[in-house]
Amino acid sequence: MLLSVNGLALEFGADEIFSGLSFNINAGDRVALVGVNGAGKTSLLRIIAGEIEPSAGSVNRSGGLRTGYLPQQISRFPSGTLLEAVCSASGETADDLELEAELHRQLEQDGRMNSEVARKLSAVQDRILSAGGYNLESRARAVLTGLGFTAEDFGKSLEDFSGGWKMRAMLGTILLGNPDLILLDEPTNHLDLDARLWLEEFLRRFRGAAWIISHDPAFLDRVINRVTELEFGSLRFWGGNYSFFVQEKLKHNELLEKQAKKVEEERERHERFIRKFKATESKRFQVRSREKMLERLEAVATYRSPKRMVIKPPEVPRSGDMVLDLKGVSKDYDHTVFSGVDLEIHRADRIGIVGRNGGGKSTLSRLFAGIEEPTEGTVRRGTGVKIGYYSQEVDLQLDGSKTVLRHIHDLVPGRSEKEVRSYLGRYLFTGDDVMKPVSVLSGGETSRLALAGILIKPSNLLILDEPTNHLDIFSRDVLQEALLAYKGTLVLISHDEKLLASLSEKLLVVKNGSVKPFAGSFGEYVEKLRQTADNQLGVRQQTSGGETSREAEKERKRKEAAARNKAYRKRREVEKRLEQIESKMRPLEKRREEIEELFSDHEVISNTSKLVELQKEHSCLSNSLTELENQWVLITEEMPESDESGN
Repeated sequence: MLLSVNGLALEFGADEIFSGLSFNINAGDRVALVGVNGAGKTSLLRIIAGEIEPSAGSVNRSGGLRTGYLPQQISRFPSGTLLEAVCSASGETADDLELEAELHRQLEQDGRMNSEVARKLSAVQDRILSAGGYNLESRARAVLTGLGFTAEDFGKSLEDFSGGWKMRAMLGTILLGNPDLILLDEPTNHLDLDARLWLEEFLRRFRGAAWIISHDPAFLDRVINRVTELEFGSLRFWGGNYSFFVQEKLKHNELLEKQAKKVEEERERHERFIRKFKATESKRFQVRSREKMLERLEAVATYRSPKRMVIKPPEVPRSGDMVLDLKGVSKDYDHTVFSGVDLEIHRADRIGIVGRNGGGKSTLSRLFAGIEEPTEGTVRRGTGVKIGYYSQEVDLQLDGSKTVLRHIHDLVPGRSEKEVRSYLGRYLFTGDDVMKPVSVLSGGETSRLALAGILIKPSNLLILDEPTNHLDIFSRDVLQEALLAYKGTLVLISHDEKLLASLSEKLLVVKNGSVKPFAGSFGEYVEKLRQTADNQLGVRQQTSGGETSREAEKERKRKEAAARNKAYRKRREVEKRLEQIESKMRPLEKRREEIEELFSDHEVISNTSKLVELQKEHSCLSNSLTELENQWVLITEEMPESDESGN
């Protein structure tokens, strides 16, 4: 066990964010921390990282635990060149290298062998060798290359990079530091598809534990084996990947809804009896009995559905067949972004634009939307084209001095305030929220307001540049469904693999100063990038740690031989443990199914004390099964892979 959390609570003023959280983090855990925006996910991660203190409870860390934490935003960065900054900030390895140099200086100054200094030097050199510290710079180059930096970038000052690229550098620092536990808060927000696929491969091979907050389902599916859901101030644990969680969560919610409906029917029945006979003396004891039943029903957990956006696609006025026509288009700033672009976009095309960050995707979208003009060439918009444009820099599209209500009302002045309030409610702005100044909105609120403003007006060409960056997973799904139903022409820039896969029928690749169609599906494009990421990571691992030394190579081969000799015995042992887990699960699953059948039994529903008892038992069984499922998943990961001889 790396870390244990006991009775954790957090309050901000009078608001309780969560309470009573207890769990362990073990080596090999790959956990997605999920929940709606505002549930407290980032705060929980910061407490685990030691960044903030809880209001109550404790976090107990094992001795020597090395933790790497990537927040959503970093205010201060190391100085120096990119390579220097990443190496110097890589944690204990960098400290050990400095200590080694200092111990060498002490020995040189003494002019004779100092046994105590020599002992310290030997110990620190062992740590450096174990961590691959003598190859720190070459490993740093490999990690940074995987994250999208070029060799030319290594010598540039870190201060010269944009905020997104600085965040990539800090991610590289964490990965380079060989932590036991990685805590990542939205790590893919600043990564293009190439770098995200590289990170996936890194995490899949990472031997430590990882807790990850991410709004990217495809990314989570590939790197995690458990889901921890933070909802209504409590945690619930689910085995499997994110897609499995979605399926099980749906079943769980359906059961709770069904149960809540039965409880509500029972409550109404008791209330009708009480209203009818409250003044009847002969029914006094029965009325009191029903009142007690109502009190007990309050103890029955009812289903509370988290708020979800409701998005309807905009009206689509008819346009001509030719929507956009680019001829000989070039765009320059202090350098040429792209040149010689010739392309046509036709009515009802659904186009995804992909490429590395900084390559010109957003610039191309601004040319499409008419926000900017080309340096050379022409961009012609077709007859009747009405554009809805969402900028990646969404806050710059909004007037911070306006209220939420005023922003939308100014877009559709013909609608009444009541109609605008009703419309904003679909985007989760209710009550006094609509009177908030735009300038104080969170990232998620700003995104929702911008989408509300774009989709309230008719359009037949939607140009969306990273529309999901600040949306939680549930909101992304709602937006995806709305865009699937949209009948107009769609141009989409996104690093969200799921979104692009479902919405794009054609791809434009912006790369090396050109804009070219990709001859294949989005899945084929991703597979091509994945092969590149896998190859890069293979090179990185070959040059990492002490494996470049002859002694380390011999040790590696010896360990591989020992592992092969033990593979058969290990497989038998793992299979036996799995069977033990499964034998424990079978009666629990059977009993849970029996209870779920009883939830539909009118006699059980009528007996409130029995209903409460069964609900508690069902909850205990579900928690026990989840824990056993998690154990099963972790044990399966210990199963040795068969070699070519079948051992």
